[in-house]
Amino acid sequence: MKLKRIIAIISVIFLLLLYITTIVLAFIESNFAYQLLQLSIFCTVVIPSIMYAFILAMKWSKNKAES
Repeated sequence: MKLKRIIAIISVIFLLLLYITTIVLAFIESNFAYQLLQLSIFCTVVIPSIMYAFILAMKWSKNKAES
């Protein structure tokens, strides 16, 4: 249980930093910042989706092991 809590806290901090980075990069006007902004927006969508899929897989495997 403790490991789950640590992973959850790290994930929340990572996502908050990602959102802050996206906002900051939106205001910087350079080609490199624009490329980083595109990457940041992509990661803002993909990383939470992967995390959600991982959580569902953990729940599914736990229910499968119990039965």
